[in-house]
Amino acid sequence: MPYIAPVIDAYALLFDMDGLMVDSEPLWFEVERGFARSRGGDWTEELADACVGKGLANTLRVMSTTFGFAVDQARDQGEIIDSFLARAHEIAIKPGCRELLDASHGVVPIAAASSSARRLVHGVLEGLSLVACFDAIVTGDDVIHPKPAPDIFLEAARRLGVEPPKCVVLEDSLAGATAGHAAGMPVIAVPEHETPGIERFATRVVRDLHEARAVVRLNQKP
Repeated sequence: MPYIAPVIDAYALLFDMDGLMVDSEPLWFEVERGFARSRGGDWTEELADACVGKGLANTLRVMSTTFGFAVDQARDQGEIIDSFLARAHEIAIKPGCRELLDASHGVVPIAAASSSARRLVHGVLEGLSLVACFDAIVTGDDVIHPKPAPDIFLEAARRLGVEPPKCVVLEDSLAGATAGHAAGMPVIAVPEHETPGIERFATRVVRDLHEARAVVRLNQKP
């Protein structure tokens, strides 16, 4: 049986947003399903689950391939983001998120690292008064390749000035855990539901951010 360290040393924390910090996946599904239905497509939970963590551009490409309607990325992403932000007040912050952010703020650098569009990420974080918690915010607009590529996490580490192996990624999705692992970073996975394969890329799999806080040891940069 492999040895599992009781704690994971972190010199920086990189937080995903959707599904990790905020309980936004149900709202995403409703908004995306409404968009697909308006164009004659039936967006199912299975299709949505396969797109979690990979960004809205990927979701639109899957819709176009699956349902055969043409997609204008700029226009359609804007429409979906507008619909989502109009209902962003419905989103709840995940248990343990504020506590972990409060415990880490000012101790180690913290970044939000999400595949979502900049306008969306900032809109959600501002609505929850979380922007000031982060030393950097990296979005899908800031890199060429979204998750599961490592680009977002590597850019977050660069902006924080911390070597990738000393950054700890907090993720809920398989795509995000894959990205963190590919970036050479320890990954704490907090899956919202059963996610086969996530344990292959995660250093630890925990139930919630309270448990994540318990397994992280915060270390100030030497």
